[in-house]
Amino acid sequence: MKRTVAALEAELGIPLAYHALNRATGWTASHRADEVTASASTYKLALLLHVAREVGAGQADWAAPLHFGDRHRSWGTGILGQLSADLRLPLRDVCRLMTVLSDNSATDLLVETFGLEAVNRTLSDLGFRHTRLLPQDAPPGPHGRPPLAARQTTPAEMVRLLIGIQDATFVPSSSADLLLEMLAAQQDHTMIARRLPTGWHYAGKTGSNADLRADVEVVTAPNGDRTVLAL
Repeated sequence: MKRTVAALEAELGIPLAYHALNRATGWTASHRADEVTASASTYKLALLLHVAREVGAGQADWAAPLHFGDRHRSWGTGILGQLSADLRLPLRDVCRLMTVLSDNSATDLLVETFGLEAVNRTLSDLGFRHTRLLPQDAPPGPHGRPPLAARQTTPAEMVRLLIGIQDATFVPSSSADLLLEMLAAQQDHTMIARRLPTGWHYAGKTGSNADLRADVEVVTAPNGDRTVLAL
């Protein structure tokens, strides 16, 4: 396996990094799994985790409305930035837009509401050493300003984060079901999902930028066996 990956890296001229765990058998596969890398939009899983924990602690409410204004508009994926300002959307729907459509404007609304520092404290408290949301310092371009947050992680930590959601160890069980439902509805199927055979189920979050493609997901086989993968 390692020789195959090394050959593929040499052929493509790019590094690959992944970590996978089969929950039923304990089988694992890793390559550069602990190397820190940019995460692209898969970092939105960390923000989603923090929001769910705030709801569980009674500090937020899935039904509470958030106010969307012009200052939340950013370029990139999503639809919210193309809609009228002064909308009020339930927290649940803003999280759904961020997850299902990778909506950057919805993400910025959540970042402003909850704060980068608070999200990073949650990650630190849960033992994540490398996964962090960082202030975005890219200048505005012709299509508007960039999203508020940049990000870093490792494949191994992203798998651990997703397992913590799946097992409801990092979030309440009621929120875990909601988050997994959002991930199953995620609409970008251009990466791992497009290669799955009929009868297999995908629930995850993709991300991409100019020099990175990333996919973090739970893949469920027809027999119910689940593999958690960060690539």
